[in-house]
Amino acid sequence: MIETQDSKKKALLVIPIEDINDSKLRIDELSSLVKTMGLEVLSAIVFKIREFNSATMLGKGQLEELKDNILYFECDCVIFDTSLSPRVLRNLENELDICVIDREEVILQIFADRAQTKEAKLQVALARSEYSLPRLRRRWEDLSQQRGGVRGSKGSGERQLELDKRSLSEKIVALKRELEEVKKIRKTQRKSREKKDAYSFALVGYTNAGKSSLLNLLTNANTLVEDKLFATLDPTTRQFKLKNRIDVTLTDTVGFVSNLPHHLISAFSSTLEEAKYADTLIIVIDLANPDCERCQETTLEVLNSLGAGDNDKIIVFNKIDNIANDIAYQRLKVSYPNHIEISVKERKNIDLLLDEMYKRVLETKKRSTIYLPPEDGKALSEIYRKYTVLSCTYENDKLKVEYLT
Repeated sequence: MIETQDSKKKALLVIPIEDINDSKLRIDELSSLVKTMGLEVLSAIVFKIREFNSATMLGKGQLEELKDNILYFECDCVIFDTSLSPRVLRNLENELDICVIDREEVILQIFADRAQTKEAKLQVALARSEYSLPRLRRRWEDLSQQRGGVRGSKGSGERQLELDKRSLSEKIVALKRELEEVKKIRKTQRKSREKKDAYSFALVGYTNAGKSSLLNLLTNANTLVEDKLFATLDPTTRQFKLKNRIDVTLTDTVGFVSNLPHHLISAFSSTLEEAKYADTLIIVIDLANPDCERCQETTLEVLNSLGAGDNDKIIVFNKIDNIANDIAYQRLKVSYPNHIEISVKERKNIDLLLDEMYKRVLETKKRSTIYLPPEDGKALSEIYRKYTVLSCTYENDKLKVEYLT
């Protein structure tokens, strides 16, 4: 993994693509990820890949072009916008004589920097360990935290590599055991909320879409809000009341990103399960992102991989005051005709979202009616205590009480 604390390293981005039309969007996203990690982006090179080289991914001519750019920009590392196998990664480092990092390592580093709670740190440690295990033998000690042996040495270095592998394997087993305990605790917490008969909503969507800001607005929570990728790693659940004092819970989940490493999906399973078991998902789409369509596709892909693709959904278009791509916006409107357009920043149309949330809760409740003598205050109090009362009116000298069960 990359150490960024001592000095700001300079990175050259490599974008291997099959469709040239995707180049700008991929450059923009990888640049954001790399800058979030703390590196300086010098430039980006796009290589159209007709046939992937099994040894180095790039062809001979492309490698020579990349070498020329490395010398010209005097960069500290090269970052590929794709996942690289340990073999390809090692071959590229040998061929280019520079540290090579793939997209997966970038995301893992960002998650490591963002982790605050014990659970998040455990999840990140597991993902990083699983990623590092097959990559222990790396050359660039000044840019990495996981190394096996001493560069250029043999014999004892090889034995040290085996010791490092064994140690890391044992660490992975221990981390999985700890996370299983975390999973049990989270399951217990979820059951506790279910016993309270509170309808559950979960905010999901691409990273930096405004989910935490929406949680804070609806529930007066104090969740961290930053204009950064993956500002929130830990799920935050808050309880609040809709109309007629209906109790619901709202959970803010970790943001998604395209090509999310499978190590992270596996490690963060206990966190992401909050979305899987929610009664309704509130999918937040960021209209300020020019690539909002692809972001939504990624969100649906991740939800499907979690087994939450068929969950009840409310589609929310956020940042309608700052639409970046009108064509994409119009296409999304066609794809989601029943969407709700809001602006958390301007507090616009929040009432429409709350009304829709209230409607979803009512659909799961049974509406009952009872007529009481006006003097039977004890029975009326009992109904108010046990149920959600929708209305209480006089009808034919009786109290007509409508309530939800």
